[in-house]
Amino acid sequence: MWRIGIDEAGRGPVIGPLVVGALCIPETDLPMLHDAGVTDSKLLSKSKRIELDAWIREQAEIRKWVFALHISKPAEIDRAMALTNLNDHEVTLFASLARKLRIEGRGILQLDACDTDAGRFGNNVASRLPDWPWDGWSMDSRHGADLHFLAVAGASILAKVARDRALESLATEIGIELGSGYPSDPKTIAAVPQLIQGTEPHDCLRWGWATVKDAWGRVHNSPPPQRPDDPNSPPNAQRTLF
Repeated sequence: MWRIGIDEAGRGPVIGPLVVGALCIPETDLPMLHDAGVTDSKLLSKSKRIELDAWIREQAEIRKWVFALHISKPAEIDRAMALTNLNDHEVTLFASLARKLRIEGRGILQLDACDTDAGRFGNNVASRLPDWPWDGWSMDSRHGADLHFLAVAGASILAKVARDRALESLATEIGIELGSGYPSDPKTIAAVPQLIQGTEPHDCLRWGWATVKDAWGRVHNSPPPQRPDDPNSPPNAQRTLF
């Protein structure tokens, strides 16, 4: 029996990417995650998350666990939301990683639901899996799955550490403090005005977020521009992401 856990980090920030992580692990190895202290990444210190991220990656090499990450940059998020909405974008990302980690045998696909209706989120992910239900597999989509399911908790750690590293890399590249990227963070709020001084908002911003729209309007007295289309994307890229 296998478990594939999928979770995201960075749904709400105005700066930086959304990261979706997935971890596939045999049921018999789940006690190892418990004993190592794996749990919802939000309950762990930054240093503990980094330690567990390294441990999961090491064990994946030794024990043939499989994991995958998708880093959805602000431009990708903006373009997806111009077509649908954030929930639908996350459905696409969760389904893409589920397909990538599919393994022979039986198991449970465990999702940390990003919709207010957890069952609807699961049904929407299933609709993006053309051959679902997989033979011998079931799905469990619920809120707080990273507290209930160890595979999801592991995925949440991988996603959170990857997002933190991406934000730190952005701050170094830009040369200013970005904080956590969330609109509630004073460092993030202080950074936004510095990132909208050009002819368009900085690429690290989510242009469709109200925080950016409001700040841009105060400085430029106009709505922010729309993201240009990605010339490398196929038609209807949101549906054909993977």
